[in-house]
Amino acid sequence: MKSKYVFPAIIEPDKISGKYMVIFPDLPGCGFEAEDFIQAYYWAGPRLEYHLYRMDKAYEHIPEASDTSGWEIAADAVVVQVAAGLPEYRRMFGPKFARKVIGFPSWLFQLGKKDEPMSVQNMREVLREKLGIDMLPENAHDLSEVFGNEDGSF
Repeated sequence: MKSKYVFPAIIEPDKISGKYMVIFPDLPGCGFEAEDFIQAYYWAGPRLEYHLYRMDKAYEHIPEASDTSGWEIAADAVVVQVAAGLPEYRRMFGPKFARKVIGFPSWLFQLGKKDEPMSVQNMREVLREKLGIDMLPENAHDLSEVFGNEDGSF
C-alpha cells in the first residue's frame, strides 16, 4: 500500500461561469470547481488526498498515473502534477483503537457471576484499577464498538 501519489490534473476556465474546473482524468469522480486559478491549484492537493483516502478506505484499486504526453487539451487549459500523501488522513480518520488480540485464561472469565460472561466494561474497570488510571482520555469510546457485541461481552 503506497502512501504517496502523484496524479496529473487539468485546470481549465469555464467559459460560462468564469470559474476554474479541476479534473483528475485518472480518477473518475475526482474534481471540483474554484473561483480562480490560484484557488484551483491550491485545493488540488487536498482534494486529491481526500479522494485517494476514500478509495483506500473502501479497498478500491488506485490506478497508476497516466502519461500526459499524448493528451489533447484546450488552449486555455493547463496540466499540473499534483502530489498527495495519505499518512495524515489515515492518522486523522483511521481506526481509533489499537486492535490487538489478547488471550485470557478461561478461569479469568469464570471469576464473574455464574452464567454471566465477563463484560468489556468489567474488564476495562479491572485494567483501569490495576494500571492506576482514574479516567479515560476524552476520545476513548466504549470497547463494545470494537468487539461488536451490543452487551459488551466477549
